[in-house]
Amino acid sequence: MQKTQPVDHYSSNIISLDSRIKKIKKQIFYLSLFRLFTFVGFVAFIALFIFHRQAAFFLILSFSCLLSFIYVIKRDLILADELKFLSKRRLLNENEIGYLNHNYIDQEDGAEYAVINPYLSADFDLFGIGSLYQYLNRCFTKNGKDQFTDSLCRFELDEDVILKKQEAIKELSEKNEFVQNFQAHAMLISETGKELANLQAWLDEPVAKLRFLQVSSIVCPLISLSWLAVVVFGPFTLGSLFLPILLNMFIVDANKKLINKSHTHLGNSSSVLKKYTALIKLTENESFESPHLNSIKQKLSNQDIKASLVLKSLFKLLNTFDLRYNWIVSLTLNALFLFDVQILFRLIKWKEIYKRFIPTWFTALAEIEPLMSYAVFAYNNQSEVNYPEALDSDFYLHAQDMGHPLLASSVRVNNSVEYGGMPCVNIITGANMAGKSTFLRTIATNLILAMNGAPVCAKVFRFTPCQILSSIKIQDSLSNNESYFYAELVRIKEIIENVEKQPKTLVILDEILRGTNTKDKQLGSLGLLDKLISLNAVVMIATHDLMIGELENKYPKYVNNHCFEVELTNDQLIFDYKLKKGISQKLNASFLMKKMAIMD
Repeated sequence: MQKTQPVDHYSSNIISLDSRIKKIKKQIFYLSLFRLFTFVGFVAFIALFIFHRQAAFFLILSFSCLLSFIYVIKRDLILADELKFLSKRRLLNENEIGYLNHNYIDQEDGAEYAVINPYLSADFDLFGIGSLYQYLNRCFTKNGKDQFTDSLCRFELDEDVILKKQEAIKELSEKNEFVQNFQAHAMLISETGKELANLQAWLDEPVAKLRFLQVSSIVCPLISLSWLAVVVFGPFTLGSLFLPILLNMFIVDANKKLINKSHTHLGNSSSVLKKYTALIKLTENESFESPHLNSIKQKLSNQDIKASLVLKSLFKLLNTFDLRYNWIVSLTLNALFLFDVQILFRLIKWKEIYKRFIPTWFTALAEIEPLMSYAVFAYNNQSEVNYPEALDSDFYLHAQDMGHPLLASSVRVNNSVEYGGMPCVNIITGANMAGKSTFLRTIATNLILAMNGAPVCAKVFRFTPCQILSSIKIQDSLSNNESYFYAELVRIKEIIENVEKQPKTLVILDEILRGTNTKDKQLGSLGLLDKLISLNAVVMIATHDLMIGELENKYPKYVNNHCFEVELTNDQLIFDYKLKKGISQKLNASFLMKKMAIMD
């Protein structure tokens, strides 16, 4: 059976969602009319009852209209929430059609995350406009985005973990309905970024010894109720009720600081945290086959305690606590029952029981969102990507028909490469604009995908998980009084120190030592490669300096030469962007300068 093409699937979803949205809007319209009708009926029948005091029938009708009015309001709120959810799902499908056409420039670019690993980010376009983050990211919670960002910057080196993530991503790529429901609910969470931190701050607060307050919360309401009963049925006057009320208000006021602190930590975050329960409940109710997804799901249940139910009980408490914003209700309840104190102790009890589980639950949600991002990438590019094979060996890379995922298939030129061993140096020479830098980025980008368990843009991809260090887009710094050349030397020194600690590292260099003269550049480049070979490093270097390619004669076992060539046809430069064996024989700088009348 032929699979539905992604564009057809998303288009079909939009048609279906449009139908559901139209239906709900119609229901909301009729409900608004009915709400008006029931309200008018309530007022009218109350008026009729007043004018016809013996007609209890009007009072019954008025009460029925009031109940209907309340029901309609609740139903209207439910439909409004469903409409928001369906609108987000529709937007998701519209966006995915844009992604399929490589039109995603308006999506969040994650530029603020570039500081996490600035060299890697700048060298391989991880963040910013047109970046890997912008193309892949489908996370909508702050924790999810942070986890996804971390996955792009720090690599998984354990082959077993990579395999488990592959299985999870494969499964999620086939659960489009679950993924989109999860994402749509996540899009409804409008975070400031402080909500989970506020919750954690409250959880981390030590519980003070409040024995007197705890006893008061039980005894004082009993006194108030007993006193009230004596006022109603006994000899006490109504004015005497002032005594227990005064006592209760004194206790509440004396502990106002403690009460306000708890409410501040949680109150402002409650509406956002409440929306997380929808994500948790979705995950709890979904059946998974992959061990990795089931391990995430199990984190949401501890000792038969379901995370969604526990958080729901917290939100009910917080909603009750919010009654204190209504000063009439707050004054009455505190005066008679120490309302604020009662809720405070119920929150403290909740915290004592569940505080150790909460961080695990939100961590689990953060783990699943990045997997969904890679799963959507897998689904959208199912005809062009394949899952790689991770090897437990010395460095090895075999890629067949490998291309860069950020390039549309209509313009992408794929290449194959195979090399390995430690040390291993692959030198790539070629003319300007021939494809050297793109090839380096293609290898790094696919390795990043592969080490996250995601499919790669290649027919075959076998690799050894490794660290990636690079020196490509070095920036000078006026504020630090650093020249370009000095900044590059600092970076190269960092690379050498890291390789000494972790030999299984892929070092990617592009036209190094540009800040010095030709002779120094050549000697420095050869000296650096000698050094890296002595450290058993794995190196890919792109250069215009053809003399560096002669290093193959010195290290025939470790050094390989590849190149990108350019052809001059009918006074035009023709690039085929295909990787070839050997050292480049053709240059194009002088030709371009003549074409642009820069030189004669």
